[in-house]
Amino acid sequence: MAFSFFNNYFLTIDIGFKLIKVLQVRKKEDDAIEVVNFGIGNTPKDCIKNGAIRNKARVIEEIKRLMRENNITAKEAKIVMSGTNIITRIIMIDDVPENQVENKVMTEIESFMPINMKEHRVDFKILDYFYEGGIKKHRIFVTAVKQSIINSYVEILNSLNLKPVAVDTPANSIAKLFNNEIWLKKTDDRISVQRNQRFDTGTVAVLDFGSETTIVNILRNKVIEFNRVILIGSSNIDKAIFDNIIIDKLKADFAEMYKKKYGIILNRDYNNDLEWNCSEITKGVVNEIIKNINTCFDFYTTRCGGDKVTKILITGGGSQLIHLNEYLESIFKVPCYLINSVDIPGVEFAVNLDVNRINYLTNALGIAL
Repeated sequence: MAFSFFNNYFLTIDIGFKLIKVLQVRKKEDDAIEVVNFGIGNTPKDCIKNGAIRNKARVIEEIKRLMRENNITAKEAKIVMSGTNIITRIIMIDDVPENQVENKVMTEIESFMPINMKEHRVDFKILDYFYEGGIKKHRIFVTAVKQSIINSYVEILNSLNLKPVAVDTPANSIAKLFNNEIWLKKTDDRISVQRNQRFDTGTVAVLDFGSETTIVNILRNKVIEFNRVILIGSSNIDKAIFDNIIIDKLKADFAEMYKKKYGIILNRDYNNDLEWNCSEITKGVVNEIIKNINTCFDFYTTRCGGDKVTKILITGGGSQLIHLNEYLESIFKVPCYLINSVDIPGVEFAVNLDVNRINYLTNALGIAL
């Protein structure tokens, strides 16, 4: 969904339900990128609904503030759409001559996807082929987005006096990030058995734990083959803690504080009932997310011709939940790593920046590549 070429300095914007992320990036001669500055701010309340921007003026003011306070001055921009209004599917088509593939794909989309073709922008990628009953078939990864949604993001950039370079989806941002060779960091003691190993080979699930949603991406040998949005996020944990533990409504902020402080407890302290109760409530919400993730994994293997997931990478603000990766490992029985546990060659940060916040920046980094 690109609109033009850009010079060495540009910015990327990721507008989430809870946070807005703005990066200034420099493209280097070796095609690596360097994050020069970045800012993370709060998305104004009730401004995002199902991926659509409902109050552009307030969003624009927050982006302006982030640009001003973080010395972000580039004039060309890429922007990531919210994932809740993006439809992705894998469809199968019979083998046809190359010049007939697009028409064949569009015919199948009209038959099997619940969209109005006149209102949507549709992109597709041929994944691979297989034989069924002696007939050659292709697996196609399809993305469909309402043109009106795309236009609303372009309007944001125009209102900021920025030149639109691209409007992209979270799934495509992840795919671009994984187009690099990704390695497990040598410094992570948890992965001493597997250090110096490539992470991006095989079938990898990248789970983006956001405030309102959890996005499931599955890549096989660096190619994205599955993407779904689960409508449960870390804010559901806050609500559950508030509903079950906090009586005083004036102390609603305590719910998020308890979530961050306790996370998921692996070993109970019988002298701290609050810690254990918060952990059990948190696990209840996480278990519901896990149930949905399992459904996605099963659908990918049984309906999309995919392989079993062999490793998991977690990102997003919700991935910081204490002991989340260990808990996921115990459920899925595969290694699970935080985004901070991997090195992505070709992605660099200026020396003065806090690289520990990379878990918030995954989509904004991916679209930069």
